[in-house]
Amino acid sequence: MQTTNPHATASRWQTRLRLAALVVLMGVTGLTANLVVAQAEQEQAAEAAAVDAAPVADPAQSAQPEQEAETTPAPASVAAPAPVAAEMAAPERFGVKEMFFQADMVVKAVMIFLVLCSLATWAILFEKLVVFSRARRANQRFLKAFRDNDKPAMQDQADASAMGRMWQVAQAELRRFGKDRTADADQINRLLQRMSLTASIPQERDMARLGSMMGVLATIGATAPFIGLFGTVWGILNSFASIATMKTASLAIVAPGIAEALLATALGLFAAIPAVMIFNKFARDINHFVGSLDNFSAEMLASTSRQLDEVR
Repeated sequence: MQTTNPHATASRWQTRLRLAALVVLMGVTGLTANLVVAQAEQEQAAEAAAVDAAPVADPAQSAQPEQEAETTPAPASVAAPAPVAAEMAAPERFGVKEMFFQADMVVKAVMIFLVLCSLATWAILFEKLVVFSRARRANQRFLKAFRDNDKPAMQDQADASAMGRMWQVAQAELRRFGKDRTADADQINRLLQRMSLTASIPQERDMARLGSMMGVLATIGATAPFIGLFGTVWGILNSFASIATMKTASLAIVAPGIAEALLATALGLFAAIPAVMIFNKFARDINHFVGSLDNFSAEMLASTSRQLDEVR
């Protein structure tokens, strides 16, 4: 008869949920990009239709007003029409969306990759918060039952907590040793060593589970600024290429390319800074978790040693 390991089942479900969350994030990102592209195309089409619908002046009709203007002295000050003045006063908008759509394909790819890295960072944050909170509560419940010497509660909660799994393997070693009650002090010391070694196996397994995806955070925090810098350098190279092609160094020519390039650096920092902060936060949590498990192991061995002394 096969037995189902609740810990392995929970790990499989966590892996499936993590993959599903990443797939959903990628789908949302792609849908958002498609909506932005569609909106930009609609705005461009509306602007083109407005230009095509503008009335064209007839040369024959405009010739007579020009002749009258030559014979009639112009007034000292003629005010410009209101729509023309408004168009001259309103500058062309050049925001983040315009920077993205006017950027080179390489710079666009860098920006999209950095946005995906940022989404992955926040997904890992929420997943880790849930996992650490659940593990911490389970350990607290089992530790309370262990200190109260409540054996039924310990049996019920052993599979759900790291401390409980450590206690289970230690109790298995103690049951094997219980067959011989005439053991001397040296045999008892070896028993305690075996209990400590076997308890460290589920402890390391739980630490590996809690530390999963930490490498992804470290990689994003370390490489995202350099990836953004690569996009910046590529965009500046394109700006200098435009200067060489147009034979002019006007700021109006090079400013859009430089702005697009700097946007890549900004996205790199936006992805890297939260990744580093989240990595440091969970690294501290893992250290505290390891300390609590080490303390429990020492407490469990001390309790077992007292029980064996009482039997002797």
